[in-house]
Amino acid sequence: MELFGAISDEMRLKILLLLDQSEFTVNEIKDILDIHQSNASRHLAKLAQCGLVKDRRDGIKAYYRLSEELYMSSRLLQIIREAYDELQDKDILKCRAAQALEERTDKTKGQIHKLDQAGGSLKAQISLFSKLMVPFENAVDIGCGEGGDLSLMLASRCKNVTALDYDPKIISGFQQILHQKGIENVTPKVADMTQTGLPSNYADLVLMSQVLHHATDPRLALKEATRILKPGGMLALLDLAQHKEESFRTTHGHIWLGFERSQLEFFVKELNCKVVESEIIPSENEVDKKLPVICMIITKE
Repeated sequence: MELFGAISDEMRLKILLLLDQSEFTVNEIKDILDIHQSNASRHLAKLAQCGLVKDRRDGIKAYYRLSEELYMSSRLLQIIREAYDELQDKDILKCRAAQALEERTDKTKGQIHKLDQAGGSLKAQISLFSKLMVPFENAVDIGCGEGGDLSLMLASRCKNVTALDYDPKIISGFQQILHQKGIENVTPKVADMTQTGLPSNYADLVLMSQVLHHATDPRLALKEATRILKPGGMLALLDLAQHKEESFRTTHGHIWLGFERSQLEFFVKELNCKVVESEIIPSENEVDKKLPVICMIITKE
């Protein structure tokens, strides 16, 4: 009775809709829904009491998200999604949520770190590529970044490489690098990680290195990555382990402060995929606040 009482309230349904997009603070939720902070806090407390949401504390801030228990209860999650899908202003709320997330990164576009700046160091890169020492026909590097370093590494062992990034300036600069080096088997393309525009079952290898924490919805990004992956293909995932460096939201434009390994394993569980290798690679240098990373190899069944 308490559970269904919690989800029968329209405002709480709207909060669940927002948290199904990404994690948000109380202030962000009250701004998106145009309600008082006390009301937002009261609704969140009710949802948390029923185990539908969880919070992640960082100093005086609390970031709320849907609980793992809710994601695992597929029937209840389906009921909730069907309910908030009937909300007349759902599209407006989703747009406001996207704008709130965009505001987190507006000041940091062009400052997205390279692999060795925030975590993992060269050790993580070597660990990842040691698992990719086989030739691939079609590889996709999602979030190639400035310089396209990993795409260039893939070019030597793959027949075709598609390098994706959301920033047109990055893609334009990478095209110049490829022209200068005379590399013809790499195709740069402007695309969002949740909408690559590539055909289904296209790639033997999909690489996602240090990009998932920039995703508004990591589950949608992983769903798109596995969609373009051939059955039996490999998804190579490298990202920061969960951390508390809140400053990375403003200095590096992060939306998610890393991930727990179990969280990533849960995300891919419903995508008809299997984790074949998974390891935490510790930092080599605590002085520079380099963070540990998760290296995960996933196959599409």
